Amino acid sequence: MSALWFFFPLWGSDAGNMLFAMRLALPATILAIGGIGLFPRLMTLAFFFCAVGDAMGVIGSFEGQMGGFAIAHLFFICQFVRDIRQSKITRVALTISTLLCLIPLIIAGIKVIPAIRDLPIRIGCIVYALLLCGTLWTSLVRALSEKGERRILPYITALGAFLFLISDFILSWNKFTSHVNYASLYIMTTYYCALLFLFIGTLRPFIKKS
Repeated sequence: MSALWFFFPLWGSDAGNMLFAMRLALPATILAIGGIGLFPRLMTLAFFFCAVGDAMGVIGSFEGQMGGFAIAHLFFICQFVRDIRQSKITRVALTISTLLCLIPLIIAGIKVIPAIRDLPIRIGCIVYALLLCGTLWTSLVRALSEKGERRILPYITALGAFLFLISDFILSWNKFTSHVNYASLYIMTTYYCALLFLFIGTLRPFIKKS
């Protein structure tokens, strides 16, 4: 419902002001608060910093936006690595995950990164791209190594990580490479779906253990 508020605002255009920042960051904030005590703390922190990144983007701080989401991905990665330690990692899982994550890195390295003129921003984007692919890689290894009756949930998490990558890829392509029609719609739709799938995929196993 909070995501629908972004796509269908109750009031007129308010882009760039604090109300718009609150509206944009509301879904991540709700998931962060709603998940307290229901899933790992690292996931709560990850969603919180997603909300910070949303707010920074609205007020025009690209560096703050990238920094907020970079910290969020660090927490995602740490949580997924913890989960991986509880499963037996196979060579197949490592190979498939690595190959799938190399594709977006190669595309970014060829098409997006060279188009960034500002050196500090370029370095930041390289680090962020590695963290973003790190989230996808660890979520894929976690899913492919998982066994048990709830095996579908890690795949939902991996889908969320993949949609997160798609959202940021569209954003970076639109910002640095070439204009994408309806970019905002594609970015926010995939982003909000990514948050929802990441939430669902890590919430239920934790409830069962408790």
